[in-house]
Amino acid sequence: MVDPDGPPLAVSDVAGVWSAADGGRLTVRADGSAELKEVPAPGAGCGRTDAGVHTGPATWVFDTFPDESPGIRLDYHGAATGAMCSVYLAVFISDEHDAEGFLTHRENPWYVRETGYRG
Repeated sequence: MVDPDGPPLAVSDVAGVWSAADGGRLTVRADGSAELKEVPAPGAGCGRTDAGVHTGPATWVFDTFPDESPGIRLDYHGAATGAMCSVYLAVFISDEHDAEGFLTHRENPWYVRETGYRG
């Protein structure tokens, strides 16, 4: 697990394809770009109005949501309003699971980074 007082996350800790059991998918690239697919929106106006999820391009930066483990913040323009929306992925690294995390506004399901990503 990432120690909040230890070394910070590196790009190699977060770059890759993160998938969840509900079909959500985050493609996080080393260049700071990302692609979201069927990711639960954090609030009104941040997803498709009929489903409450977002699919589309995003950018990311290292960030820590208050009271959570270090992770990344993914920013995108909400489809319904065009407003800037953000989701936070709290990241956990372990020898057993490589990398896994959850969206801080919705703790289930967990996202697991696919192994072998070379993005």
